[in-house]
Amino acid sequence: MQLLTTPWLPVIYRNGAQGKMAPVDLANEEIVDIAATRADFQGAAWQFLIGLLQTALAPRDGFGWDDVWEEGLSAQRLKDAFAPFEAVFTFGPQFPSFMQDHQPLDGEAVSLALLLPEFPGSQALKRNTDHFVKRGSVEAMCPHCAALALFSLQLNAPAGGKGYRTGLRGGGPITTLVELHRYQTELQPPLWRKLWLNVMPQQAARMNIARGDDARVFPWLAPTRTSEKASGITTPEQADPLQAYWGMPRRIRIDFAHTRRGECDLCGEVSEALLERMTVKNYGINYEGWVHPLTPYRVPQKEGGERFSVKGQPGGLLWRDWLGLNLGCQSDNNLESPAQVIAFNLENQPEDSDTGIWAFGYDFDNMKARCWYEHHLPVLRIPPAQQGAARQTLQSATSFATRTLSKLRSALKEAWFENPKHASGDFSFIDADFWLQTQPDFLALLTQVKNDASGDDRAMLNAWQAVIWRFARNYFDQHAIHNPQEQNDFSRIMRARKKFLAPPTDGKKIKGKKTQEAMK
Repeated sequence: MQLLTTPWLPVIYRNGAQGKMAPVDLANEEIVDIAATRADFQGAAWQFLIGLLQTALAPRDGFGWDDVWEEGLSAQRLKDAFAPFEAVFTFGPQFPSFMQDHQPLDGEAVSLALLLPEFPGSQALKRNTDHFVKRGSVEAMCPHCAALALFSLQLNAPAGGKGYRTGLRGGGPITTLVELHRYQTELQPPLWRKLWLNVMPQQAARMNIARGDDARVFPWLAPTRTSEKASGITTPEQADPLQAYWGMPRRIRIDFAHTRRGECDLCGEVSEALLERMTVKNYGINYEGWVHPLTPYRVPQKEGGERFSVKGQPGGLLWRDWLGLNLGCQSDNNLESPAQVIAFNLENQPEDSDTGIWAFGYDFDNMKARCWYEHHLPVLRIPPAQQGAARQTLQSATSFATRTLSKLRSALKEAWFENPKHASGDFSFIDADFWLQTQPDFLALLTQVKNDASGDDRAMLNAWQAVIWRFARNYFDQHAIHNPQEQNDFSRIMRARKKFLAPPTDGKKIKGKKTQEAMK
């Protein structure tokens, strides 16, 4: 199967109809979105097309980028740009084959279902612990679904046992893409335009157009850089920066020799060549030191802390994460930076478009996929000269909320338990309630900061602190008498409440009589 010229990606058209698209047909203005059968496949398909455009078609500078945005993406230009890469993007029995090991593997033969991160591995099957996702529910995939599943695994690969490497960004990274809500008066812009907002000029990305035979970009074109030894790492200096889009940590060869006719267990379509098995082997490419253009990063403030990609966590992304994903920020624990593509777009978004941020990714617990999260977030677009003040205001607001939550959590434990320091149980619901229920207030603060970026930030923060403190006080009163584990002790509750009601401060005493009164 030729992945550039064969219609294999599921898409939706402007009139609501669905079909299959070849990437070479991406200039079709009637195609408005991918229509994958799974959420992780949707994200993988978007990243496949963005990587393809960045690799084969990225303009040299911002002027070239603007030319495409204003004049459109022509079918001939796409055809000419993709032609040198047709041999690279071949998926089938011949080798090299897309995202698969360059050489025959003497590894373990396993079910193709293990391309899906939620499916139980060999140890779970031996121990009969596959309680929630049963073996056998996916036994065969059509080549279209198999290609997407393979690419998705290489993008998101979690720890998979001894020597089974995580993805280039680490296991289960959060991906953040620019989301086009509107173009001029168009509420359904074409797919290519949505993708183009996530393509950067070569100068900004510090990436050149690739050659069609470059194994430094496409690792499946050469013998795998294996990692049996601790020194067997692959750094950005040992490859081309574009390999960030085409990382291949897992050694896999799909069995194309033994196929059968039938319905694909994922998409339900009939195929003449369903795939069922693959061979896997450990000690694939061990990536170290890479920064992916579509992922936000954090650097611990402690000395010697290494940069790491933002990962999915229980509860997903909350508004406390918003500032780091948009403008970057510095907290007591981490220095946070947005994805390169988000930072670039905030500075260079076309005036005729309305955008947001689409964030998605798995929450992994080691090898176990706990949940897939997706979030659609607003952006704060203000003049560069005012961004520093806005960042400081929002960071102060977030810090105050974080400290208030900590105090609320401690107060409830003191109300519930005789010895709160040794209280056992899961109290994460307090955090989840706090961040989710105060989100409308934070969005209102964003609007205020955007509309009054040069205004009185102290007044905004005073008002914000009053809102957050009022929420925390009401939450305590509503929950203190609902002890999750013990009988209520009302005298203990009142002592905890009295201690809790001491007005909080943002590092110093809050000035202003009205603010003090609002917090009582």
